[in-house]
Amino acid sequence: MRPGSAIIAFAWVAFTPQGAEAAANGHLTIRCPLPSGENLTFIKPAKLGDLPKIQLDYPSKLTMFSFRDGNFLTVAVDESDPSRLRLVISAQLNKATGAYDGQLVIDSGGNELQIENRPVSCRPGP
Repeated sequence: MRPGSAIIAFAWVAFTPQGAEAAANGHLTIRCPLPSGENLTFIKPAKLGDLPKIQLDYPSKLTMFSFRDGNFLTVAVDESDPSRLRLVISAQLNKATGAYDGQLVIDSGGNELQIENRPVSCRPGP
């Protein structure tokens, strides 16, 4: 065994549990519970700067998505009215549970604002 290979092997084992299967499949998903009882699922893009698709009750598109360095941030707006914020999730990694705990702000109203602000715990996985 070469001198540096033990360190590389240890580092590989240390980081494998969170995303071994996801890496094998080529993607990682992040699941966040919504107030409606449904889960919102994001597929982390392979390329930094790309935005995943989002499925909410009203046509929406992501304008910001960051899942790195122990932080998860995403922002979505209404497709027909980009000035109308539909979703914001800001969460940080809880090392004890592996979840990303933070705040969810969601507007699930149709023509009128129906904003809800609550804690959220998102889970990464395959």
